[in-house]
Amino acid sequence: MPKLSAYLSFDGNCAEAMRFYERVLGGRVEAMVRYADAPADAAMPALSDAEAERIMYARLALDEQALMASDATAGHPYPGKQGMALSLAYPTVSDAQRVFDMLADGGSVTMPLQKTFWAEAYGALIDRYDTRWMISGGRLSH
Repeated sequence: MPKLSAYLSFDGNCAEAMRFYERVLGGRVEAMVRYADAPADAAMPALSDAEAERIMYARLALDEQALMASDATAGHPYPGKQGMALSLAYPTVSDAQRVFDMLADGGSVTMPLQKTFWAEAYGALIDRYDTRWMISGGRLSH
């Protein structure tokens, strides 16, 4: 079975977002490569000096999982984050609450963390980097 990982796109703030996610999620940024760092023989499109400083590839390791990301360029414009959300399931409500509050800081809560029929706590938000999150904590037995 292959491993499934999320790959996010940003509009120039990938490095900042990935450091934020590293702090909030407790993982470790293993890679942060700028377009300017690509090998000289790489088939790269012409980039402005500002675009060359953007992130071509970033990887945040989270145990056996990874969150990957990059910044958009003029050749591949930033489309925004549409039609997707990242889901985090924690064993306890307190873990879910802590991460929910940190991700919500500077963002907007679309559904407060609350009891549902499938979890002791579930909530949804859009963080300061326009990434949608669905957070749950604890499971209800059925």
